[in-house]
Amino acid sequence: MTLPAIFVSMLLPAIGLQAQFPGDGTRSRQENTNRPTLEGFAEVPWEATYAQVREKFLSLATNPDSGEKVEIVNEDKERSLLIRRNGIFYVYRFYSTPKLVLDSRPKQKQPQTNPPPANEEEDHTDPGKLFSVGISFRYLPGKDVQDKLENKYGKPKKETLDEKKIGGAVLWELTNEKEVPPKGGFVVQWKEAFKKQPFTRRVDYFSSKLKFQIEKEYKEFFSAEEIKTLRDLIP
Repeated sequence: MTLPAIFVSMLLPAIGLQAQFPGDGTRSRQENTNRPTLEGFAEVPWEATYAQVREKFLSLATNPDSGEKVEIVNEDKERSLLIRRNGIFYVYRFYSTPKLVLDSRPKQKQPQTNPPPANEEEDHTDPGKLFSVGISFRYLPGKDVQDKLENKYGKPKKETLDEKKIGGAVLWELTNEKEVPPKGGFVVQWKEAFKKQPFTRRVDYFSSKLKFQIEKEYKEFFSAEEIKTLRDLIP
């Protein structure tokens, strides 16, 4: 997935709820007197590499003693992993700085001791880092899902609904704002019309730090080619 596609996708609007929303890396309210922070999803921290996450689920899928049904349904190397876990679909999304952006930045004066081999066909050079997890499940009443999320995270920061008050999104921001970029993450519950009522079948979790990085590099992306050309013309 290209950088603009990732950026736009972040901004576009018989199992119980407990199974839908397992532990997601939030710190408890006792550890943080203000509110919990989102340090990752389930057992996987933000910025875990594609290889690390893939190995984790491959190990679970092949372990007869795990007690879980885990399957890697689809994979796009360094970009995404689609996991079916106990009947629920999870898409783990990964991000790395595009090669075009890296090439447009000032070169370091000191050469790397063992630089990795260049591959001109690759759009990215660094390992993909986990920045988002999306959960997809059967339709559930939007209010029930929101109540479950509020019990865990408190009242949402923002809720936007359409004119019919059915479709839209609910946002929880679970960050440590004293740090720049902010540490933690945020949760988005998506609501849509089903039988003329607000229902939910998707919830997304995002890293605040990597969201900040993606937004910054999104701006760099559109000027990267010009900057690189100028550097080639004027060394």
